[in-house]
Amino acid sequence: MIFDFGGTLVGGKLDVEGYRQRLLDYIRNLGYRVSESSLRKAIDGMLAKLRKAREKNKEIRFEELYSSVLLRLRINPTEEVLDHIYELYKRSYLFETVPGAEEALQSLYGKYKLAVISNATSQLPRFALKKSGLSKFFQVVVVSRDLGVRKPDPQIFRYTLEKLNVKPEEAIHVGDSIKHDVVGAKSVGMKAVWIKTEGEKVTEEPDHVIKGIGELPKIISLYYT
Repeated sequence: MIFDFGGTLVGGKLDVEGYRQRLLDYIRNLGYRVSESSLRKAIDGMLAKLRKAREKNKEIRFEELYSSVLLRLRINPTEEVLDHIYELYKRSYLFETVPGAEEALQSLYGKYKLAVISNATSQLPRFALKKSGLSKFFQVVVVSRDLGVRKPDPQIFRYTLEKLNVKPEEAIHVGDSIKHDVVGAKSVGMKAVWIKTEGEKVTEEPDHVIKGIGELPKIISLYYT
């Protein structure tokens, strides 16, 4: 059984303004005279590059993205500087476990092989799973940065299934996005459980629809035991 991460197991958001201010302060403390507007332009340019890649379901690693930001500012993107920027990013990301997620995973743990697929440029999903105490439930965690492709690209689903040593027809994917989760899972022959998101257009029919992850164990017990 494979799970989406953001919105399915853990919810959260980046404190964008706080993060940018911390980043600006750090760069200035390194001795560089960087204005707020020049940093904003550099980040906007990086985000435009990321959007173009994601339109093709490609992923760019956090380190590459921020190397481009630093180079735009004429700063050498050393490993030490990039590591510190990532720490600032982690500290600026506020997250919490989705209600019912831990209980649902606990009821499934030991009965099924469990994995996570997350679309992310950074290692934040792994960090959040560990900090929330959910990482102990999963045999495999795959982040799009690992492969350079994002859900719904079939490659990331096939890779995860191979890691689990499970055939597509034996597997179920659970997520809150029709586009990324349901479409991707169905494209490789998996069953899909959609955690309904209001207002999202259903372009691919899931096998089951639930209102929250707390309903998942009941669905599994009714149809797959």
